[in-house]
This record gives sequence, structure tokens and C-alpha cells, in this order.
Amino acid sequence: MLKTDELHGTLTALMVAIEAGDGDDLRSLLGTLDRQRDALTEEDPAMLRHYLEKRSYAKAIDFLEGRDEASATPNC
Repeated sequence: MLKTDELHGTLTALMVAIEAGDGDDLRSLLGTLDRQRDALTEEDPAMLRHYLEKRSYAKAIDFLEGRDEASATPNC
């Protein structure tokens, strides 16, 4: 099962790098997120897996912070 604090940290760092236009950090952070996504198991929330697979990183942050309005399972 994924450590959500680590994932949240990576996601927020990615958002900062996007705003700063830092291409080097973006590449590194995207690689880290890919590894974190690949480490997900069936025990991890389906919506979180969905958001990471679809690269919906802002929605993944909302989910981790309890602000997600979507249902418990993907609808697409």
C-alpha cells in the first residue's frame, strides 16, 4: 500500500514545478509519480489509482486532502 504522505508531497512539488516552469524538476517528479503509481495495489483507493493513471494530478491532490466530490469508483 502506498504511503499517501509521500505521494501528496510529490504531487504538490509537481504543481510548484509546473508553476515555476522548471523542466528538470518536472521530469524528475513525473518519473517519481510513475513509480509511485506503479506501486499501487488493489488495497489503495480506486479513485486515487484512476486519477494517477489518467495523470489528473490536481484531482489526486483533492482526493488526498478529502476534497474529492467523485464517487468511490471511477465512472469513465
